[in-house]
Amino acid sequence: MNAKKMVKLSNGIGFVAVISLLYWVIIFITVQVFGLKIFKEHITEVFIYSIIGILVLMSGALMINVMINLTRIAEKINNDNELGKTTKNRKGILVFLVSIPLIIMGLFLGNFLSTKKIERELKMSGDEIISTYRSEIDTITDYSLSKEWINSVVNIINFMLRIDTNITDAAIILEDEINGNNFYLTFNRWDEISKNENTEINKLRYIRNYDFKERQYLERVFNDGYNEKYFIQNNDSYDLFIPYRNGEKTIIVFFSNRQRYGSLSK
Repeated sequence: MNAKKMVKLSNGIGFVAVISLLYWVIIFITVQVFGLKIFKEHITEVFIYSIIGILVLMSGALMINVMINLTRIAEKINNDNELGKTTKNRKGILVFLVSIPLIIMGLFLGNFLSTKKIERELKMSGDEIISTYRSEIDTITDYSLSKEWINSVVNIINFMLRIDTNITDAAIILEDEINGNNFYLTFNRWDEISKNENTEINKLRYIRNYDFKERQYLERVFNDGYNEKYFIQNNDSYDLFIPYRNGEKTIIVFFSNRQRYGSLSK
């Protein structure tokens, strides 16, 4: 293999390596900054991708330096055509620049499709579970803050979690009054009360923090008769609220699918 072919080969390998590293950094930073659920694993620490960025810059600088020196040697030996090479370089840079927004758009599209897939599966699972346990859910709409009622709710929730792998958590939400103010109480699988426990039940124990949009939704369901499901993504958790009415009594059945990995990686 002559010098010119060796230079072309090394340039090609170096160019592909640098471009691959640059693409990875762009993809990695985009996924981290916007919280996209695309890849099988994602690292959250700023330190890690900062180190990766530095290594990319160092590797790229070293490769480009070696490539330029090899190219200068090759030009002296072979009298390469500068005009042709400049045109190719410009085309390569243009292709790279155009590809960046396309890749970022692809990442957002992948995240959108992943979220929609999880939403669709979660709604199907929620509807099926409610249909299966309708009679049991009817019994807990007759709300009374007692040890027996709470343990009954916990038992039903535990049964729900056993029959569908799309559901990683579940809860029952209802409206109650504390000191003349309306609050939303949430009961989950961890709220079982021991038979030997005789302490007074405190409603404040069952108040959960909800964000503004979630509180708006709860108010519409309990005060305005709103009946539509509500799906929301909270970081790695995909949450679904389903209103359930038994006569004049209303509760919300909450389902959650907590995932460490994005569904498109499966």
